[in-house]
Amino acid sequence: MGICGEEKTQMGLDFPERRRYERVHLELPVSGQCLGMAGDIYPFQGETRDVSFEGFCIKVNSNNGFKIGQNVNFSTRLYRGDPLIKARGRVCWFHALPSPPWPINMGVMLTNMLHYRLWYKRVNDEIHPRDKTT
Repeated sequence: MGICGEEKTQMGLDFPERRRYERVHLELPVSGQCLGMAGDIYPFQGETRDVSFEGFCIKVNSNNGFKIGQNVNFSTRLYRGDPLIKARGRVCWFHALPSPPWPINMGVMLTNMLHYRLWYKRVNDEIHPRDKTT
């Protein structure tokens, strides 16, 4: 299922894909808190851009307090009307975006999630969509 070892091309350069799991485009609303080293809490709102079994990329509405290795708590709904899924993760990377409502793009690795099987099913359904006509 992972795509390790595949070669990707970007701007004419070949480089090996290092992710263990395939990422798929999926926009989910996310709210959360970035936890500072001194106990500071930085709330944020955002939206996932892509997801995998072990993490996601999120665009967030705040550029305060994000550091690589920092822990974040967050919640999302996989489908409208579903209960909130709460989880924890670790910031793997972040960089600025040129879009004012979303100043930061951030990569988060999942470290703990309630109802992980629901997350797994949603991501798997995006990777392997079923034929809706049958």
